[in-house]
Amino acid sequence: MAQIADRGWIGRWERQPTLESESYSDFCEGIRKFAQEGTRQPAMAAAAKATEAAKAKGTDMSRVNDIRAVFDPVPQLAVRARMMRSLQEMTWRGLRGAYYAEPEKYLAELDAYDKKGPGKVEWDPNFVAPEYAQQPIHIQPGGYYADPLAGYWYYDGSHSFFIGQNTQDEGHLSCAKGALVPKDGSVKHVLDIGVSVGQLTVGLKERFPQADVWGIDTSAPMVRYAHKRAVDLGVDVNFSQRNAEDTKFPDGHFDMITSFILFHEVQNDRIEVILREVFRQLRPGGTFSIFDFPYDVKQMPPLMQYAFTLDRLDNCEPYAMEFVTMDFTSLLKRVGFHVEKGPDQIYAVKTIYCTRPA
Repeated sequence: MAQIADRGWIGRWERQPTLESESYSDFCEGIRKFAQEGTRQPAMAAAAKATEAAKAKGTDMSRVNDIRAVFDPVPQLAVRARMMRSLQEMTWRGLRGAYYAEPEKYLAELDAYDKKGPGKVEWDPNFVAPEYAQQPIHIQPGGYYADPLAGYWYYDGSHSFFIGQNTQDEGHLSCAKGALVPKDGSVKHVLDIGVSVGQLTVGLKERFPQADVWGIDTSAPMVRYAHKRAVDLGVDVNFSQRNAEDTKFPDGHFDMITSFILFHEVQNDRIEVILREVFRQLRPGGTFSIFDFPYDVKQMPPLMQYAFTLDRLDNCEPYAMEFVTMDFTSLLKRVGFHVEKGPDQIYAVKTIYCTRPA
């Protein structure tokens, strides 16, 4: 494997610039693991007790403001929320400091890799992403779109997010393996939308080495880093800065299209636009494999509402609650897809298989 980074690779993982930054990220990952797993049972027990007391007083637990009035004062929930917010701030502060200690080095590296193969990358300095794609999702400073080095530290930060479950791309490779193949078995053209740093895209090319595989994202920093990583891994895959709402690819061009945790980051009134664009690009019999959080719940339980509300406020997830409560399956069918459920994936990610009727 190519030894591009100063500190080399461990399998598929390119190591961080310094041992200090790597150790600090590992510390943040430990906090996340404790906040998510170690505090879960005490927090849920305290929430159940507070809910019971509130209902005994006749409190309406269907409205967010009333739910917050009940749960905000609960110490176990407050500590958990503070830990989750703090670890995100700490993670990004550590990683941004590591890469911005030598920003010219990494910008020059991206410039050099833009000209390397296998595969290619396309991006446009004048490209304007939709407003929802410019949000600082997960409170990453500059978001995925604005910071030129966002791909580097998003990739490293995602290891903390997945609590060590995806360091070797395990989750993305599982999704690539689980992507639905057309019934006729023909896979010549594959598209991955909203790719971030291209881990699923690379996995799809590895599964279908003879196919022409493309990954698109609205962020130039993301597709540039995705290309760099694919080159380092020796995988001949193409990346392009494009809007999933209007990709410019031909009608009926793709046999398979995929997306990984994209739609909960999209403004709800744009989701149908993307789905219709996917449908347009698929050939009859082509498939669309969605890996996301489509819960299709009509009414969230109070604690779930509370968690998503804090995630909106403290983790910049402005569209997730609306997505998990929408009737996503019915929307897919209305667009014209045949829909079936697939297996759960990493981090409670669910799978929906869609097929464009032949």
